[in-house]
Amino acid sequence: NPQGFLTAMKQEVNRKHAADKWALDDVVMTSEVTHPPKDFEGLREGASEGVFVYGLYLDGCSWHGKENRLVDSEPKKLFTPLPVLFVTGIQAKDKKKDAQLTNYGAPCYCIKKRTGLFYITKFDLRTEDPPNKWIMRGVALLCTVD
Repeated sequence: NPQGFLTAMKQEVNRKHAADKWALDDVVMTSEVTHPPKDFEGLREGASEGVFVYGLYLDGCSWHGKENRLVDSEPKKLFTPLPVLFVTGIQAKDKKKDAQLTNYGAPCYCIKKRTGLFYITKFDLRTEDPPNKWIMRGVALLCTVD
């Protein structure tokens, strides 16, 4: 259950900040692709706070590792693997408002069939293009491409 896993991650982050008096309702998820891009084998240890997520695929675009951002996909290439994604929780008040202009909130689905039943969450991915470009192209993250 992916939603349960992400909720548990937020709870663990909240527990680590118990001394700071974080409230679970105020914790929101934030994500970023590891830079330089890592694959699963490149990870030596777990994150001190949050989790590393791997095995996701981009549908409708690709990831430029050196520039650390979304780019147009290569011709006739529907799915591209996303490097390891670091996901953690922060307080909602600390989430940058200007990040909405430099990030695209990519919806993540369990399978290629994009319905509410298979929706997991959205992950912020860095972009230099307006987020509307990726919305119009239907860019999403998938857990499997089978």
